[in-house]
Amino acid sequence: MKKLVVLFCSAALLLLLVTTCTKEYSYEGGPPATFTLIGAPGECTEFIVNGNYFAGTATGQNNTVQVNVDVSAAGHYSLVTNAADGISFSASGTFTDTGFQPVVLQCTGTPVAVGTFTFTIPGTTGCYFSVTVIDKPPADYMLSGSPNSCQTPIFNGSYVALKALSSANTVTINVSVASVGDYSITTDTINGISFSAKGTFTTTGDQQVVLTGNGTPNGPGLYYFNLNSPSSQCTFNLQVINTDPLATYVLQSGQSGTTLLCAPQSIQGTYISGTPLNLTNTITITPYVSVPGNYTISTGTVNGVMFEISGTFTTIGAQDVVLKGYGTPIAPGTFAFVPQIIGPAPLGGESCEVDVTFQ
Repeated sequence: MKKLVVLFCSAALLLLLVTTCTKEYSYEGGPPATFTLIGAPGECTEFIVNGNYFAGTATGQNNTVQVNVDVSAAGHYSLVTNAADGISFSASGTFTDTGFQPVVLQCTGTPVAVGTFTFTIPGTTGCYFSVTVIDKPPADYMLSGSPNSCQTPIFNGSYVALKALSSANTVTINVSVASVGDYSITTDTINGISFSAKGTFTTTGDQQVVLTGNGTPNGPGLYYFNLNSPSSQCTFNLQVINTDPLATYVLQSGQSGTTLLCAPQSIQGTYISGTPLNLTNTITITPYVSVPGNYTISTGTVNGVMFEISGTFTTIGAQDVVLKGYGTPIAPGTFAFVPQIIGPAPLGGESCEVDVTFQ
């Protein structure tokens, strides 16, 4: 009887130990994503370096690099670069959707020396980018109007398709300087041209900076430029006119309340938020031409898309033009687009409105 009691107690103790030591596991990682970095296997396309990198100063939360990926299968991802000059970059997370999307890599470590260093995301679907480390803090300043439209930019010089820019092609922007030092302000390259300026702020407060244009415009139209500094960004748009001879014409319109609607007008194609526009997405308006010649008509970018047409009027009188749509709609709703004459408009009738509904 005593032996039976001992056996029972031993079994109970073993069961208690097994129950106590059991650990619950859960599968949280999910399947891995399938994706390719844009630019692979070469330089990452349109990567964005954020923050300042100073030799001997530890990097922080603002030190990141944005790269772009094309995701073919959603799932978990992990990106890690090599280490160079004492720093490296990494990112991990989950892609919940497919298609083109940005990934922000966080920098860790402390730069050792001044210079430009290359970081590689390994693999045949990876790419590389470069980061410049400098030896002294630059000026601390904000672009006026950031993060939206640059505050009252002033353009100088003429901007004509296929005509190279010169030192006369400048844009003056406003900045607010918090601490003195060196600065470097650049735009992206759009339609073959860009703007940039380097110098030193010697005083604080509101000031102006003159950026000089470089390159040759590939074609006429209304183009948007992103102006970048280490801690702020703003945008401005620039008209590039067609080559001579230029047509003289007006955009016909009709009054609707306080709005001048393009008249006549028609809208072609189906517009769905998140779906890129294609060749079927157009709007048709009817200018009246008094002098034949080259023309360009463009809308601004609204809800992620724009409409534009360039061509040549060979006869006078009213005639239809078809503006092609570009971009990907961001949200559903009805949005107002304003076709406008790009270039001189001596007769008036420079713009009118077309309302486009997105599903």
